[in-house]
Amino acid sequence: MSQTPVADQLRNRLVDAILAERPVPATVERAMRTVPRDAFLPGLKLENAYTDQAVTIKDNPGKPLPLSCASVPSVVAMMLDQLDPRAGDDILEIRAGTGYNAALLAELVAHGSVTTVDIDPDVALHARTRLNATGYEHVTVIERDGLLGAPENAPYDRIIATVGVWDIPATW
Repeated sequence: MSQTPVADQLRNRLVDAILAERPVPATVERAMRTVPRDAFLPGLKLENAYTDQAVTIKDNPGKPLPLSCASVPSVVAMMLDQLDPRAGDDILEIRAGTGYNAALLAELVAHGSVTTVDIDPDVALHARTRLNATGYEHVTVIERDGLLGAPENAPYDRIIATVGVWDIPATW
């Protein structure tokens, strides 16, 4: 992973701000200080990659909400805290997005596995490209409707949906 002193400083400042508002487990803090969010948001100004805001990565023409975005980092920290991933876990993530969350999960599960699914081919390709570029080639990215799950890598110890779901599909 390519990291610069400025990116490191901005990333640490963001994590410090998140921790000032809400404590998170040391493992989540370590992952957020390790994974370079800016590497998953190419073309975005470095300062903007390290704000506690969502970033649109794919617009949804004619619709008020984007098709895909990078989640708000403080929300990511809260979700990871609630998920409580542990070393050795096998995780299924529904909605690959930028790939950033999958990279965080990969850090958290160490020798476990992460499978991330996205319905949109452009988004899945973006996630795969960014994960490869940052050293997370071992994360599995699958392009398909997340409601179908990813039975080929099951069973999973934990499942996280970073997209709105109305019910828990039986396929999960």
